[in-house]
Amino acid sequence: MNLKFAVRLVALVLMVAAFAYADPYPGSGVFMVGDLWETVYPTGVSNKTGGIPHYQETPGDATKVWNLVRLGNLERQWTTPTMMYPAWSDQNIPWGHNIEMIEYSPDPINNFTTATDPRAKNYVYGVYRPLVKGTVQNDNAAVYDSKRSMQTYTASFPTNLGINVKMRVRGFANNFANLNDVLFYEYELTNTGVLDANGDGVAEKTDNKINALTLSARHEVVGSVTNNNAGRRGLLGGAGGQSEGFDNSPDANGDPWAVPVVFQGIPTASLTTTKTFTVKGKTIKVPWAADGARNLGITHSAKAAYQDTYAGDSFIAVKQGKMDDGSTAPDKKTIFDSPPIGTGRERGWYISVSKGYGNDDHFPYENHTLAMGTFYANGGKVYNRTTFDTNPDPNYFNVTAPGTKSGNPLTFVPKPAGQRGRPEGSMKYNGWDGQTSTQNWELGNPNPDDDWIDGYSRTHGYDGDMYVGAGPFSLGVGETITITMIEYAGFRLQGVRNAVKTARWVYDNNYNVPSLPAAPEIKVDPTTDVKIAVKWDDKAEQDANFAGYKVYRSKAFPQNNSLELGVRTMDRYTEQTDPSQDLKSFGQPNNPNISFTAGYRSQDPGSWGPWKLVANVPKANLASALNADADKTVYKYAWKDASDLVAFGYTYWYYVAAYSARSGSVAGKAYTTTESGHVNVNGATGDWTGTYNFAVASAFYPKDFTGLKNLGANFVLKAPLADAARLVSGALKVSVKPNPYKQRALHDVGTEHKLLFYNLPTGTKITIFDVSGQIIDQLSFTGTNPQDGTLFWDMFSKDGTEVQSGLYVYLAEYPGGKQTGYFSIIR
Repeated sequence: MNLKFAVRLVALVLMVAAFAYADPYPGSGVFMVGDLWETVYPTGVSNKTGGIPHYQETPGDATKVWNLVRLGNLERQWTTPTMMYPAWSDQNIPWGHNIEMIEYSPDPINNFTTATDPRAKNYVYGVYRPLVKGTVQNDNAAVYDSKRSMQTYTASFPTNLGINVKMRVRGFANNFANLNDVLFYEYELTNTGVLDANGDGVAEKTDNKINALTLSARHEVVGSVTNNNAGRRGLLGGAGGQSEGFDNSPDANGDPWAVPVVFQGIPTASLTTTKTFTVKGKTIKVPWAADGARNLGITHSAKAAYQDTYAGDSFIAVKQGKMDDGSTAPDKKTIFDSPPIGTGRERGWYISVSKGYGNDDHFPYENHTLAMGTFYANGGKVYNRTTFDTNPDPNYFNVTAPGTKSGNPLTFVPKPAGQRGRPEGSMKYNGWDGQTSTQNWELGNPNPDDDWIDGYSRTHGYDGDMYVGAGPFSLGVGETITITMIEYAGFRLQGVRNAVKTARWVYDNNYNVPSLPAAPEIKVDPTTDVKIAVKWDDKAEQDANFAGYKVYRSKAFPQNNSLELGVRTMDRYTEQTDPSQDLKSFGQPNNPNISFTAGYRSQDPGSWGPWKLVANVPKANLASALNADADKTVYKYAWKDASDLVAFGYTYWYYVAAYSARSGSVAGKAYTTTESGHVNVNGATGDWTGTYNFAVASAFYPKDFTGLKNLGANFVLKAPLADAARLVSGALKVSVKPNPYKQRALHDVGTEHKLLFYNLPTGTKITIFDVSGQIIDQLSFTGTNPQDGTLFWDMFSKDGTEVQSGLYVYLAEYPGGKQTGYFSIIR
């Protein structure tokens, strides 16, 4: 068996094996509608029979189940998005990202714990186990609306606490005002009274009151993690300085922003000095690095490009009643008679934010303490789990009230209304104080309103998770409450501030967001002159306010200066209206404190962007964009990208947005148009189909044209599949490039060397001769992909030896005819 045949046989076996795989996470919801991608997998779905439990959990063991919902990284390989930002990239922000629900009871409730701490018996995780009585229902995927402007995922399941959980997650496509940088999670919790704490199917109580319930988001801070070309875990991106924090700075109204964040700082070894800023009359002293050593915003160390991504989770509402009762429903107060979150000058007062401990630590006592830590004297305010002070916070409570017991929140007595101060038992207000365990690079901005002047930050060394918690809440038997959480990401602190501001506006408006035209169905085709035709349908014109279409392009070459065309352009690139505009002018300001002698690396473009507007077709000019090809009944319009930047063998990404003449405002920001999102990159459906569009080595990567289109696969420009009749008539010729081949071609990757034959119809046989007439190799083309009438030759003979420099003859035989040609190789 010669070498070439063996290689092809192995490839065939692998291809057949690939189709034997099935989606390993049935019932999960993958959000791809906006700029923040995420996987939602409730444990009511993952832990049921046929589901796939968390890689650290064992549903059959009551002591080894603790998550209510898993958010990405389902198997320690990131095979589905995990707080992926930017969208369509290969970059996930956290390691672990999960939701925990924990109950405290003054009487022992956890009689199955193996912990020796005597407090452990009073705390138990709220989870689903297979024997818990009740029904699990869920969507099989995150579902789009008819316009592909919103995605929704719902699930419902019982828990061991007797709390039935109904959840709904929503994301939006609209890039305006950072709306597509947020995901909304609604948790509707109903207490049935049926307590089955160990989840064995036998109830301990049927009239159980929930005493002090917390809900928390747990985020393992690592900087970022990439995916490789198999769609699995690539490189860990934190190289020191990965940080969490809470932005308590005043907004334009003087109210706290109250935004928990994770971000990438710089290695703490570089913090060799301090710097003092005075902003709005407040003095802030922070650790600092010398000039030339402030390489800020490197979200992934191996890429070393400027990205400056911030992200986070927070709670924005807790209401009495069901989720469909909306934002006007009465607040559900905590057991301490406080608002659930806090509004106005008290915004964020009653949520808890702290750094937790070991990444694999799952102690309900400890995590409940962190989740309601703000109400304790020290519920995580000091980073030392051995020094928790679970007496009541003296600002809010009457600490000398009779009956008050440390560690029993049911005995805490609030001060009279009007005398209650801000509870400060979590890390939220610790500040910076020049300590090297803290970093704050959002100071010294041209606009002082952009500065981070209040709150805290703390660096991580892969030594603990960030906790953001709400509660504690009581639930009587039959009572229902709805807790609303948000997840967000953006460019710099200002990006996530704007995302959270918009999220609060969206919630207050009961999710009545600006209407978008439908995202067009698109197709990207090569043309016979080796350019690119972008085609789309007309469904968006059903919108009464339809005003036109925009075509955006991202290209794989050249690499970008990330300080000019990186993540900074993502929030405003849709403001482009004319292809002549400079995309750099639509970028947000970079951090003014950057001083990096070594310099940032260039950034690889991709399906994430940067998105350059290449065509604007207003409604009045649609006749100029009519498609004349055979597929015009499906794709009414076509635009040809004949730019000199469109070159054979290079990779491209396109999407078509429809826009309207609709106007209004979002979170105080006015708009005069709305525009569909980028769910249709390279013809993608926007649905998760098992892997990423770049993961060519994944078992789920499709091999057929339809599958590749639905995935939004990278589009490499080749000649289309030829019509044999055109070759017979002489209207088209089989060709080869480059000719001559000189050492390397544009389409070569790594150390490979290849010639490309193109304009081939199905059933073409190519015989290659040397000038003496000896057969060097024979190739067969049986392709059926309409976008690909090409065939590579690796320049090895049929005997497996590499061919030498010289002149060669080829004979192309195809249905109805044949053609000869010549090429030369110069090594």
